[in-house]
Order: sequence, then C-alpha cells, then structure tokens
Amino acid sequence: MPKVLIVNDVAIVNRILKKKLELEEGFFVDTVMTGKEGITKGQENIYDIILLDYHLPDINGDEVCLALKSNGKKPDVPIYFISAMDKGTMAEVIKKTGAQGHVDMAVDTTELAMTLKTLAGV
Repeated sequence: MPKVLIVNDVAIVNRILKKKLELEEGFFVDTVMTGKEGITKGQENIYDIILLDYHLPDINGDEVCLALKSNGKKPDVPIYFISAMDKGTMAEVIKKTGAQGHVDMAVDTTELAMTLKTLAGV
C-alpha cells in the first residue's frame, strides 16, 4: 500500500484527498497542516510520495521541500507541489527545490489517484 504525506493548511482539501486516496484507491495517507509538521513527519517516516502546498502558515513549501530533500529518511522521495500558483512560478520553485513537479490545486481526485499509482509503481 503506497504511503502519501499531504502537507496542506486547508483542512477540507486534506479530508477530501485522504478519503479519496484511502477509501477508494487503497493508499495510506497522513496529513499535516504546517510546514514544520511536514518536515517532522517526512523525517520520521518513509513515504512513497509527498504532496506539498507552497503557501503554508508557518514556512513556505520551498523551505519544507529543501529540508526534506536534505534530511529526510528518503531524500529521493518524489515531492509534488499542490498549489494554485501559476505554472511559470511553480516551474521556478521546482527547479530551485528539486521537487518532481506540480499538481494544480483544482485537482480531479480520480486523476490524481491514477497519477500517484503510476508514480508509486502500483
């Protein structure tokens, strides 16, 4: 069962994604609402994929991504930003942080689940 960490400060988004990915797609999902919690969870656990919001209440997602890439148990874990930011800005953030990509915040959960399964090798 692929393990996913969602770092997003919008509780309803976390609940929707968690429900879809766990109940309908068979993923194990942890959710946290701050960057610091994301860093802690990402360093204490091994995930197959991390979905990371850019605008968090305490620190920005780029800082979280860099911290996880340098100190996590699995520094090569794929990290995808989930954000409503424009694609040009996100491309710069991805290049700077070493994240694997960007998923638009207006996400189709079925499409997201299929993408995550492919990325996790399921």
